[in-house]
Amino acid sequence: MIFQILLLLYSVGFAAEPNCTTVKSYKDFYSCSLLKHPDFEVSKLKMAEANALEEQASQFQNPELEIQDIKGKVSGQNTSTTEAVLSFPVSQLWTRGAKKEVGAAEKRLAEIESSEALLNVRKRLIVNIYRLRQIQSEIDTFDESIHAFETIRKQLRARPARGPEQEVTLGLVEIASSDYELKKIQLNTEKSEILSQLLALWGPDFKITKDILPGPKEKWPEISTSLSVNQSFQVQKIQALARKAQAEQNLANKESWPEVKLGPAVEQTNDGTEKSTSYGVNLSMSLPIFSLNQGSRNLATTRAKQAELAASYNLKKAQLEKDILIQKYRSAIAVLKKHSDWDEVRKKHHRVDSLFRQGLVSGSIVIEAHRQITDFTESQHKQELLAIESFLELKTLSGENVEEIL
Repeated sequence: MIFQILLLLYSVGFAAEPNCTTVKSYKDFYSCSLLKHPDFEVSKLKMAEANALEEQASQFQNPELEIQDIKGKVSGQNTSTTEAVLSFPVSQLWTRGAKKEVGAAEKRLAEIESSEALLNVRKRLIVNIYRLRQIQSEIDTFDESIHAFETIRKQLRARPARGPEQEVTLGLVEIASSDYELKKIQLNTEKSEILSQLLALWGPDFKITKDILPGPKEKWPEISTSLSVNQSFQVQKIQALARKAQAEQNLANKESWPEVKLGPAVEQTNDGTEKSTSYGVNLSMSLPIFSLNQGSRNLATTRAKQAELAASYNLKKAQLEKDILIQKYRSAIAVLKKHSDWDEVRKKHHRVDSLFRQGLVSGSIVIEAHRQITDFTESQHKQELLAIESFLELKTLSGENVEEIL
């Protein structure tokens, strides 16, 4: 398996299992959240279930014991006949191997689905902790803007007389302030949804601070165009389904043979004066007169062909998805690198506020400056989230470690 459950923390790249009682970094926060997630335990149980499926398929059938006891009287004398027949299902000798192949295919499917479910949890956690930091940053930016708008509004309302431009500026400030308040409500709703998922793992008293959330990415992992997509869970699942269909086709062919049971037989007779014991061999078999299991064989053959076509199609589809995702990832990174001087933007932003307080610029310029800073923040976060999600999907296609983005 690509993602071995028992070696999860090793594959994440952490030197040792984190101490989840004192979380000091966002990597600890992520790995502990993963360990606390119920799907982590469920995935391990599904692995055990997968092993049980294979064991079940490889079991031998139990022999059958048939005993017949007949008693009566002949010429006034008591007679009895006892017959014991032990039958072994001989046909399992040529069907057991095919059944084991089906069991191994079912085990593989269960393993893939278990790891895929855990991978989805890992990706969702990564996106959530990044998005939580973004939301708080956007809320802080809106708070700064609302505070600046309130300052302008107080100054304009304090004037005994306002000109037309000042009246327009006051109206714009009030509209912008109301708009930002509504956007804050939306952000807080989104924040509450993410927190509810995380606090369900940690408990309501746990405090998620900025210290345990990842900051803006400064160095992004490289993605090669030669990235293989053969190890994606989707491709693996289709290939496993194809192998299962082929195994079921093989089993259907084997089961078209007659069912044969063979074993020893013992008969004991008592006619009142003499006892006798006879030994023999019991053979029973189904006669392939009305059916050669043709229906099951045709069904299995059709399913095998469908699975092969699906496997080929999904492999081509994954290759196309890879090319699109690489383009999205690189484009998003290029935008982020080009406009990465966040501190310089904030300095200009604060400079405008300072000039307004000195009466050197109008309120409309301050409104526009704050609108640009909020739009810039949202745009940066969208590009960052696009890059992260594209990276996670690329690693999903390649079957590689998604935690490299942390």
